[in-house]
Amino acid sequence: MRDSRPTRRIQRSLAAIAVGWSLAACGAASASPSASQILSSPSPSPSAEAPSASVAQVPVPPGRILFERPGADGKEHFFTIKSDGTDEHELFTREDCGCAVWSADGSRVMSIDATGLGTWSMMTVRPDGTDGKVLTPPIKTLNLGPGAQSADGRWIAFVGWDKADSFPNSVYLAAPDLAGLRLVTGLPQDHVSVEVFGITPDGSRVVFFSNRGKTEHEEGDLFVVNADGSGLRQLNPPGTTHSFLDVASGSLSPDGRRVAFGVEGRIYVAVLDGGDAQPITDPAEFVWAVSWSPTGEWIAYTRQRGSTSVISLLHPDGTGQKEIWSKAGADEASRGMWAPNGEALVVSRGLDTQHDLWILDLEGSFIGQVTDELADYNWFSWAPGS
Repeated sequence: MRDSRPTRRIQRSLAAIAVGWSLAACGAASASPSASQILSSPSPSPSAEAPSASVAQVPVPPGRILFERPGADGKEHFFTIKSDGTDEHELFTREDCGCAVWSADGSRVMSIDATGLGTWSMMTVRPDGTDGKVLTPPIKTLNLGPGAQSADGRWIAFVGWDKADSFPNSVYLAAPDLAGLRLVTGLPQDHVSVEVFGITPDGSRVVFFSNRGKTEHEEGDLFVVNADGSGLRQLNPPGTTHSFLDVASGSLSPDGRRVAFGVEGRIYVAVLDGGDAQPITDPAEFVWAVSWSPTGEWIAYTRQRGSTSVISLLHPDGTGQKEIWSKAGADEASRGMWAPNGEALVVSRGLDTQHDLWILDLEGSFIGQVTDELADYNWFSWAPGS
């Protein structure tokens, strides 16, 4: 679910829910700019030349990528495609939602659809768009949107809200068939909505963003809570604010013991067992799209340098930082999301809102083009285990 600029958020989609969604084929200084400033910052002048791929140094990792492409109809069209740019399938359409995530094994895509009871719940579909299924919650007035699945596949963390409410205001946990559905936590004090972005591999903890609802853009705090509802704890330092964009708010380490996230121009790492979050970068103008590599060796993130997005890597202890892409204009790239083998990133590359998806290796070479239709690709992810 997003403004994870990564997922467009369920609460934004509620107005669209009244109209309905349809299936179609079945990321320190007080001077740091706000999200609104980043969104309105000037872009480089367009280049007359299309981006040209560098000579391939490593092969494109195999697998399938899930992405959203805005259509001329004003709706979000969700697709899967092989990482080599072949075998594209349209799955479904949504309106102002961005609500689609991979299952833990990459065998299905999870989203949300109508139950026929005046509520909305998890829908799953195969990566080729077939075999769509909607699961109805045992609580007939409950809306459920999938947020993340544990690595062992046993548990899914959901956002939930009663059909009388306006926004997702609770975190739930259940098995993939909704068995054992239970409330984990409601809203933290002085917050208006929640967005789940991770669950530990064993399903014992859930991490989520909670929106304070005090600004036009979604800004708030990051929390961790135990699966039994105990131990609710804020992760970002007191007095700081996380600005939620169209990508996940943070990223868990592969072992589920730590979480990395961006707050007020710096990358932080927090240990879920306790202790204060520690900054691992110097202050920048703005940082987002924080993504921990599947190998645990690297954290990728995008930061703003003037009007240019810069993709960088660093080790979880803050060492080894390197920029792997910092060009502007038609070659600008952002929002790196990891291949399952940890050897490359899928990124959005292009000018303004005219991008395509490309594969970028860890030395900064583009090794393959994925999509070939210019659009505003804000949300995409690689299938786990592919």
